[in-house]
Amino acid sequence: MKKILITLGIVSVIAAGCQNRPSPPPEAEIKKGYLIYQNNCSMCHWETVSPEQIKDIRKMVKEGKKPPFKAPPMSEVSARVKKFYPSEREFVNFVKDYITNPSKDKGVCLPMAYKIFGVMPPVGKNMSEDSKEAVAKWLYYRFKMSWEEFMEKHPH
Repeated sequence: MKKILITLGIVSVIAAGCQNRPSPPPEAEIKKGYLIYQNNCSMCHWETVSPEQIKDIRKMVKEGKKPPFKAPPMSEVSARVKKFYPSEREFVNFVKDYITNPSKDKGVCLPMAYKIFGVMPPVGKNMSEDSKEAVAKWLYYRFKMSWEEFMEKHPH
């Protein structure tokens, strides 16, 4: 009887621990987040860039030209935010707050990004909480690279 109770206790602890891990949102929420990105973010943020494009863009900037987009690509944004806010909940909370009330003080961009692009406008002020949540989760789950991996693959 004692062994059965101990076994049940261990199984309960394991099951409870598994429930605390965030699971990826349903595919429908990711699709919603992508549509929100397309409608609210893509006019400034490209989704991603190749290492070759980064080299070309870096050359343009060194020559004093503007990049072909108005803000860093989302693949880079995702990797950079994950450096400071690695868990899904921290990441989502940061993104929701930042897109609503952006500022250089709470931003996590590299100094050069602010020099080139400035601080983004508060596009989240016109979005519902559900929309901000969906686009933040899309951004978190769409791109898998850490900041270190991103920089290794896309050196600046």
